[in-house]
Amino acid sequence: MSGPNNPKIVVRGLCKSFDGEPVLDGVDLSVDDGGSLVLLGESGSGKTLTLKCIMGLVHPDSGAIHIDGQDTVSLRGRERDQLLSRCGMLFQQSALFDSLPVWHNVAFRQLQRKELNDGQAHDMAVQCLGSVGLAPSVADLLPSELSGGMQKRVGLARAIASQPEIILLDEPTAGLDPIMSNVIASLIVRNVRDLGATALSITSDINTAIKIADQIVLLHEGKVAWTGTPDEITHSNNPVVERFIHKWKMERAAA
Repeated sequence: MSGPNNPKIVVRGLCKSFDGEPVLDGVDLSVDDGGSLVLLGESGSGKTLTLKCIMGLVHPDSGAIHIDGQDTVSLRGRERDQLLSRCGMLFQQSALFDSLPVWHNVAFRQLQRKELNDGQAHDMAVQCLGSVGLAPSVADLLPSELSGGMQKRVGLARAIASQPEIILLDEPTAGLDPIMSNVIASLIVRNVRDLGATALSITSDINTAIKIADQIVLLHEGKVAWTGTPDEITHSNNPVVERFIHKWKMERAAA
């Protein structure tokens, strides 16, 4: 089992190719129990595929993935479902069910498993919404009635609703303006800390990475190009990091 400052998630030599073209080429990373690691990189760098391999949605060609010391690559069926039940997920586009009210979206897992009745689920959802700064009245709205920033908050509320050991965040601030991005990043930091969870995030936004990470791993062309802390990334003297930061600043200026 993992413990303080011991790895919760370990990935070693992860490789995956499609049609003979390598997309992941020997990715190594380690996330401490209770830590927050961000996979940073441009589109096509392999960060999303790495996350999918860790979740068991894509089977790697080779390499090892361990969670609490358990090899997860070989898990199938109920064993994989049990692993995923320990995880909360914030999807890039929030992935809310448009036809369901917000409270049902937040409590979707618990309702599907019949762990709570409707009244209990509504109360639990209101509590989780409060954790991300949303009023109780939001619970009865439909996702279409919410702004993009509010939808992200609802997605985060759903991710924390099961009090998961691991929180996975896919581009948590994508599509948001800088002010709302900072709000969401702060909510992520606070809620992950309050849960004592381990967080693994992917993003192409360096500000988000610096805000929510203990450790940053920069992927480039399917390989780890640099690993370090948020404080170190802006003066790493690594040419790949410097090119990434320069391109990111240019894109931000043009937006």
